[in-house]
Parts: sequence; structure tokens; C-alpha cells
Amino acid sequence: MKTVIYSLGTLALAAALTACGTPVNNAQIGSATGAVLGGVAGHQFGKGDGKTAATAVGAALGAVVGGQAGAQQDRYYQQPQPAPYYNNRGY
Repeated sequence: MKTVIYSLGTLALAAALTACGTPVNNAQIGSATGAVLGGVAGHQFGKGDGKTAATAVGAALGAVVGGQAGAQQDRYYQQPQPAPYYNNRGY
């Protein structure tokens, strides 16, 4: 259990340091969150070395899925938004 906690902590620290100096976007947040949640979910399966492998696979898949979800949000928020609707009163 300590190994998993250290691994997830190291992963979170690496993600935080990677984003230093640049604004954090939703893809980075989603990737880090997905990695942690995927690692926790993957840790629930297997025994011994299988548990370690499941944790690593879960973290990797979680990072990919979370990153894609965050990137989709980034693309949506970068699109031009329609002009506000006016109710024929000029405001």
C-alpha cells in the first residue's frame, strides 16, 4: 500500500512540476486527476506483482481518458461564443 501511495504522490508531483511556468489547462488537470483515480481503481485488482501492474495500467489509462476529456473542454471553451440575445429593448 505504501508503494502505491508513493507512486501516486510521485506522479502527482511530476504532473505539477511539468506545468510550472505555463498556465494550467483542463487537459493537464484531467490527465493528473485521471491518473490518480485510475491508479486507485487499478489497485483494487490482482495480487502481488499483478496488483502493481494493474495500478500502473489503471493510472496510464486514467491519464489518457482524463486528458482527452479535459482537452475536449479546452476546445469547447476556445470556440467563439454567440452574441448575447437582446430582447428588443436595447439591453
